[in-house]
Parts: sequence; structure tokens; C-alpha cells
Amino acid sequence: MHRSSLIEENLNDTVRLLYENAYLGLLTSLFASACIAFSFNKGELLSYNDKLVWWLIMLFVLGIRFLDIRTFLKIDKRATQFDLLKFSSGVIITAIVWSSYALYFHTSFEPLEATSIIIILSALGGGSANVLSAHKLTCFAYAFILLFPYALVLIMSSHYYENLLGFLGIGYGFITLLTLNKASAFTQKAIHLKNQNSDLLERMELRVDARTKEIMHLSNSDSLTQLLNRNAFLNDAKNRIKHYPDPPFALFFIDLDGFKNINDVMGHKVGDNVLKRTAKRISDVCAHNQQKCRWGGDEFLILSDFVCKENTYDFAKEIIDAITQDHPETERGARVGATIGIALYPEHGKDLDSLILNADMAMYHQKRMNRGKISFFSESLRSELERKRLLSEELLTALANNCFSLVYQPIIDSTTHDIYAIEALIRWQLKGESIPPDEFIPIAEQYGFISKIGFWVLETACRQALTFQQLSPDLSVSINVSVMQLKEIEFAKKVKNILANLNFPAHKLHLEVTESVFANDKHTFLYVVKSLQKLGVRISIDDFGTGYSSLSSMLDVGVDIVKVDKSFVQDEDERGLSIVNAVVQMASSLNFNVIAEGVETPLQCKQLTQLGVSHLQGYYFSRPLTSSALIEYLNNKKTS
Repeated sequence: MHRSSLIEENLNDTVRLLYENAYLGLLTSLFASACIAFSFNKGELLSYNDKLVWWLIMLFVLGIRFLDIRTFLKIDKRATQFDLLKFSSGVIITAIVWSSYALYFHTSFEPLEATSIIIILSALGGGSANVLSAHKLTCFAYAFILLFPYALVLIMSSHYYENLLGFLGIGYGFITLLTLNKASAFTQKAIHLKNQNSDLLERMELRVDARTKEIMHLSNSDSLTQLLNRNAFLNDAKNRIKHYPDPPFALFFIDLDGFKNINDVMGHKVGDNVLKRTAKRISDVCAHNQQKCRWGGDEFLILSDFVCKENTYDFAKEIIDAITQDHPETERGARVGATIGIALYPEHGKDLDSLILNADMAMYHQKRMNRGKISFFSESLRSELERKRLLSEELLTALANNCFSLVYQPIIDSTTHDIYAIEALIRWQLKGESIPPDEFIPIAEQYGFISKIGFWVLETACRQALTFQQLSPDLSVSINVSVMQLKEIEFAKKVKNILANLNFPAHKLHLEVTESVFANDKHTFLYVVKSLQKLGVRISIDDFGTGYSSLSSMLDVGVDIVKVDKSFVQDEDERGLSIVNAVVQMASSLNFNVIAEGVETPLQCKQLTQLGVSHLQGYYFSRPLTSSALIEYLNNKKTS
């Protein structure tokens, strides 16, 4: 708000406040004037007629002011200087009429009437502190005209009591003026602050509105590609189904081929540039009304109107052609391909979750068969989807129904062949069928069951390990942790509570994470891992060499143990052993232990021991054992 605008607002509020408070002043003047005009009548006709004339003049002035006040308040308009002048003139005229009564009829006053007049005038002057405080000049003029002329007349009188009343009037008049000065200053400051605050609030609201729009954009768009993010896409798509349930549409699930290799080899900066350019190419192909979303990582979703399968297929082919163009920032213009799965609404699902799942399934099915192509969801995939649905429903009650159990595979010291630790492995029996973990764990992660299952595994393994440690006090227990669990900021706190409740030593707990954690929210992961390590928990990298990892990431984490994947151990040529040897050399420099998984033959055991691998795990030593079988195994080890 400019200074001129602020002055206008202050004037408007000043005048409006004067007019809004004026009714009380009019009523007071009307009542007081009637009282003094007719209460001190000594029966003299001339005096009575004069007072009646005076009262009619007062009534006329008050009436004119009443009409002016009513008109002003009735019409919704901004006040002007002319409105202030009208009001102030009316107030001053009222004060003159009051003062004229005292001056004109003074010679006929008896002591009681003179005293009453000076009291009434003083009260009216003092009352203006409330009614007229919005405008200093008006309230000063009103109080001065009321009190001082008559007070001076009384001072110059020859009667002592009138002199006393005059001095009292003068004294009260000065006090009234001081009071009016403070009241007026306070009111004016309040008006000024109110308008300043209004201006500040208005500017803040504008900034908040702009910031809100910015936040809405940020919360609804992917920060890297500026496409819709997952939540925004889901909300928009669900609203479309809710409000327009009849028109069919196609949902495209796009997964990039070869992106992971570019991201791993050339770095995240190049990978991010590829993703941004890919998003731009998708946007260029799509029409304005087609919803586009970065679903996560290197996956994108498009929702498009459906006309026929031929048109839908051609559009998907156009997307692949656009994506597979060269990327200048990659070495030798490396290309990124795309595989697309398509689900149709309502043919393949009447809710968004089903459509996304079906399109995802069609995409992964095509990816397994032949990358870089297009696949529609079909009935041949429905049985697989139905099995996933069945397993997801059974997972809901699997914990409550005690359907899970744990088995333990020993980890052996390569030098002494003593048992060093045990790895807890979950098993699920469903109506007589053994469901492998690599089938139900991804489903548990997808449907949000993994956290409860993971903490059940942790608590059960630690509780049973306390029994095993009675036979082998130095025994540690190793437990696999899902990437989804490590995204929970409270994960370390929950682990701490479980360990405290069981009185289980933290340094005897090893938590195994896969290399895929390095490709996720690294900041949260590092925070959780560091919190676990502060408790004394040891961190293992499982299946090392098969996923995403880097030395810098491992150094950031400060891993305690690296488990070499069995594919390198069981490799028949020398390349696998060479990789194992490189890991051992790196472990020696970075001070972490190495465990080789999948040891199945005496030759493998011998070769790995000669390479300096400190610990071994595999069927050569023992298959996974139930808790009772492990107790027997430990007893045999103890007696041998």
C-alpha cells in the first residue's frame, strides 16, 4: 500500500468512526438540553420562551446532524475530507449552541443552575474523549467552546461562588484537553496500525498465495522432470474415473531399458540428464490432455484416451521411437530404450490400482520376453495376477495365523570351521505349499506388509538366538532387511526397543541389506544405518556384485561385512574367483569382513580360504535348519 493510499484509509476509518459513534453524542445532547431547558424554569414567561427557542434551535441542529449521520452510514462509500468537514462543522455548531445557553442565560442563573450548567458542560466535554477521539482538532474545538467561554465569564463575576465555578471549569477544561490529547493520539495510532497491519496482511496473503501455488506445483510435480509425480497422477486419474466413468482410456507403463547401466557407469548427473530429456521427449509426443507422470526411478506412466488397439499401439510405438534417440551427453551417444505395458479401462480393470498393476505386469512380461517392445495386458497374465492377489490376501493374516517360521543357515569361520553366525531365513507354508521368499517378499513390499513381517522376523530371530547362545555364547544372528524398512525414519528406534525388551546384545545382531539401497533415498538410508551402528548393530551388504553399489557409497555407510554373491563363488572359470580376490583385497584395506555365499564343494571351500575369505556359508557346511535342528547342530559342534 502506497503512502497516499494509507492516508486515504486512515481518513476513511477516522470519519467512519466519528459517524458511527455520533448517535450516542446526539442522544446525550438531546437529553441534557431538554433537562436544563425545562428543569430550571422559575415561572417567568420571557425566560421560558427564550429557553424554548434555544431548545428548538438545539433540536434543529441535532436533527440536521442526525440526517447527515444516517445518510452517511446508509451509503456505502469511502469518506472524504468534505465528509470530515461536515461532521466537524456540526459538532462545533452544537458546541456553540451549548455555550450560547450558558452565556445568554447566565444573569438569570441561581447558584444551583450555574453549578449544574458547568457540570453538564464539563461532562459533555469529557465525554467527547470517547465519541470524538478519532479527530483531535474536532474534539479539542468541541471541549474548548463548551467550557472556556462560560468559565471565563464566571471568573470575571463579582460573586465568589461563580469565581470558584469558573476556576473549576478552567481546570477541568485543561484536564479534559490533556485527556482528549491522549485519547485522540491513541485512537489515531490504532487506526494507523490497523491499516498498516491490513496492508501487511494483504501483502502477506499475496506472498502466501504465490508460495502456496509454488508449493502446489512442487508437491504435484516431479522435481527432476517436472512431470506429474506419483501422488498427483493418482489423484487426477482417480478423479477422472470418479467423474467420467464411461469413456475408455489406455494406461501406458513405460520402463527404460539400459538406463541403469548408464546411471551406474556414467554417474547420476548423466543419468539425471537422460531422465530429463526422456521426460521432454515423452511430453513432446503426448497431447496436452494426456496425463504424464514419472512413476519413480526410470518408470513413467501415461493416461490417454482409447479409440482402438491399433491407434494405441501406434502411439506407444511413437513413444519408444522418441525415447530411443541418441543422448549427446552419453559416451558415443549411448541409447536408452523403452518397454511399454498397456492396460485398458474398463476392459482390464475398473479401478486405477488394478490398471497400474496390470500394465506393470504386461510391461515386465514383455521385458522378460523381448525388451523394447509393446505388450497389452491379456488373459494369459491373469492367472499370475490372481496368484499375486491371493498371496497378498493371505499375507494379511499370515502373521496372526502363525504361518511363518524361521530356519537358520550357519556361517562358518574359514580357518577354524567353527560356527561364527547364523542367517535367519523366513519360510511360509500356505495350505501345504511352501511359498518361496523371492515370490512373497516383493508382494509384501508392494502391499505394505513388509514392515510387520520384518519386525516379526527380527524379534523372533533374536529371541531364539538367545537360546542358541547358551550353547555358543559368541554366536551372532544375521537378518535380512528390506529396502522399504530402511526408508522408515523410526526403524532404528524400533530395533533398539526390540533389543532392549529381549536384552539381546546389539553387537551380536547383523542386518543384511542389498546393494539396491544405494539407488534409493540415500540420505534417509545413511541416517538409519548410522543410528543402527551407534547402537552397536553391524551392517552387511548382501549379494555384493549383483546390483548397484559404489566404493564411495560403501565408504559413506561404513559397512562391517560384505557378502559375496554365490554367482561369483560358483563361477567355473577364473573370473569369479578374481572378483572374490578383489573384494578380499578391498576388505583388507577398508577393514570389513567378507562372507562367501553358496559354498557347495570342498574345492570351493579350499579356494576361498586360500584367497583369504574370512567366513563361508553354503550347503557344503549345512542347509538351513529349524531351531530344533540347529540346537542339535550346535550340540554336535560342542561335543566334537
